[in-house]
Amino acid sequence: MLGELVQTETTDGVRLDGFLSVPAFSISKKRENSVWIITHGVNGNFYASNLLKSVAEQLSKLGFAVLLANTRGHDICSFNNGTIPMRIGSEFENLGHCKFDFQAWNRWIQDRGSTLFGVAAHSLGAVKAAFWVAESGMELDRFIAISPPRLNTQLLLGDPKRAAVFAEHLQVAQSLCDQGKPDEVIKVRFPLPNWVSASTFLDKYGSGNKYDYLTKLERIRAKVLWVFGGSEVRNGSINFLDADIHLRSEIERSSLFRQSVEVIDGADHSYRDKREDLAACIEQWDREIV
Repeated sequence: MLGELVQTETTDGVRLDGFLSVPAFSISKKRENSVWIITHGVNGNFYASNLLKSVAEQLSKLGFAVLLANTRGHDICSFNNGTIPMRIGSEFENLGHCKFDFQAWNRWIQDRGSTLFGVAAHSLGAVKAAFWVAESGMELDRFIAISPPRLNTQLLLGDPKRAAVFAEHLQVAQSLCDQGKPDEVIKVRFPLPNWVSASTFLDKYGSGNKYDYLTKLERIRAKVLWVFGGSEVRNGSINFLDADIHLRSEIERSSLFRQSVEVIDGADHSYRDKREDLAACIEQWDREIV
């Protein structure tokens, strides 16, 4: 895709970078000046994900401008080049601060005379996008959540094989925070092997159901496509296992007719060898809800 590198700054002084691509044509007036934000998961960024590029290409084919955008959780660790010096990246992010990131990109889109039409996000990015849309009351036309994990403390503590490991991680992180060392980085094995600061681990995984998208469905004001890989919902870890079943049940119970759930058979979390199937799923969803 052709486009340009762009950047914005949040109200709390974090510089964010991205890539904007505008299609040569638009299939309708509604899409002519409409932009999708597409954003990454944990440890990711706007330029390195082939999965997000394929999603961007599909949305571009449908006549939309696409903005591949960083959040402050980009990469494992980085140093903010914005107004306020700080360490950022997945090791140090507070998920709730994603509101500043999405607000900054939305403001940037508006300043160029365009409209934010939808958000498409993968993994932790989808969790953050769902949190922002639900908590802010933001009205979007559409939202595509690709393989969001459930961040729910009690759910993770109920894992039949890794509960003890998770409980130990919570204890270590809490102890460090109690000692005044919230930024001390620890190595964790569950629910995702990673290096992360004590405060970030507690924020992500020790905040009860604060970031659990399943508790926010009724407050998401958009047409929503929840999509998962068949491998992760049938054979994945507890925060993905049967996510499609739980979602469909809650959507039906609450009569959320603008939300739908799809599973790509045989796909893993990264949709390796299944990118075309994911693109076809998005295209069909777009066609059916127009």
